Amino acid sequence: MGDEQDRNKDVVRTHFAALSRGDADAFADTHDPYGLNHAPAPFDLSDWPPEGRPFGPAEARETLAWLRAGSPDLQVAIEDLIAEGDQVVAWIRMTGTMTGSRGPVPASGRPVDFRHAQRFRLRDGRIVEHWAVRDDLRAMIQAGVVTPPGRQWAELSENPNG
Repeated sequence: MGDEQDRNKDVVRTHFAALSRGDADAFADTHDPYGLNHAPAPFDLSDWPPEGRPFGPAEARETLAWLRAGSPDLQVAIEDLIAEGDQVVAWIRMTGTMTGSRGPVPASGRPVDFRHAQRFRLRDGRIVEHWAVRDDLRAMIQAGVVTPPGRQWAELSENPNG
């Protein structure tokens, strides 16, 4: 693996370590001032421009504050990290307790434990683009915001013809 890919992986490690510590300055420092985000938050049904939305240091600080407002004990563990060219993909596990509200999600006091796949494009040691595929449904069920279908739905899926 090349030096650039190793450096990029280190930036992503720093990004998630700062999120786990709640260190807004270190988290923001991993972001390029002209960075873009391509990953809407849960329940964000607004139109996102194809080029993404701004995700520089100021927006990174807002994201960290939003995430940690819902789960002040939020921890991120990197389970896998893959680099290719100027991009890094991280498979992460997020854990915490929903003791605060996060947007439309009220505090429940319940623990959450879920995973994300996050992709970053980096330039000059900073994140310039971010994408994510998140298991938000699992987190919402664990937080008590969404109720999974009951037994009748499970029975129907096992025998769809009646």
